Amino acid sequence: MLAVELESMRGADLLLHVNIEEHEVFSELLPEKRHALLYPAGPEAPRGPGGDDIVVVASNNTANVESVVWFLREVAPKAPDIDIKIVGNIDAGVRSAAPEEYRRYRDWFVGRVDDVRRVYENARLVLLPMVNGFGLSIKTLEAMASGLPLIATSAALRGMQDDALALRDVTIADDPESFARALNRKAREPRRTEAQRRTSGVRAYFDAHFSQAVYRRNLEALVESLLENGRRP
Repeated sequence: MLAVELESMRGADLLLHVNIEEHEVFSELLPEKRHALLYPAGPEAPRGPGGDDIVVVASNNTANVESVVWFLREVAPKAPDIDIKIVGNIDAGVRSAAPEEYRRYRDWFVGRVDDVRRVYENARLVLLPMVNGFGLSIKTLEAMASGLPLIATSAALRGMQDDALALRDVTIADDPESFARALNRKAREPRRTEAQRRTSGVRAYFDAHFSQAVYRRNLEALVESLLENGRRP
């Protein structure tokens, strides 16, 4: 399948990649072609007024189920005094894959909501306990857009350049102990104001890399360069 994919790419004037891993891999596989990293525009999220909710947002797919089960088994018992809201239809997957954990934390599961934007609007902290996955995570982009502080595994920021791992307002925690320590610490911090969320490090990163305006500007520049090359003798 890879051979077929590579052969079809050889006819392109420009190969666009939506995450850094794909850009690096295909640049090595097809060094004779021109490559560009073009991040997609991420979804917007409200930046206030804020509330007391600590949230995990996840849809029902295999990677998300594994991640939420890891969090419930390995992290949650180490933060016994903290309540979490787990939002999305992930409840069905966790109930099937880990019935014991589901029963223990059943009150945390909110289920599917009509407008996930309200979840970020009323939150104070977002948890991204991802243990695997491929490509950019849309829910990570949405969490960044909210301007809220994040506790995340490195896998949650996959597909981005390394500077995302050092962002202000992102706490990277790849093992249960460090994730639980971060959760216990961040849960005691005052919630961010709307002004603080608008100027947070994660929101600034979203604006610089994943906003509609940046996507449009980058795409226009790539198209112009192709047209310019086409006009050359």
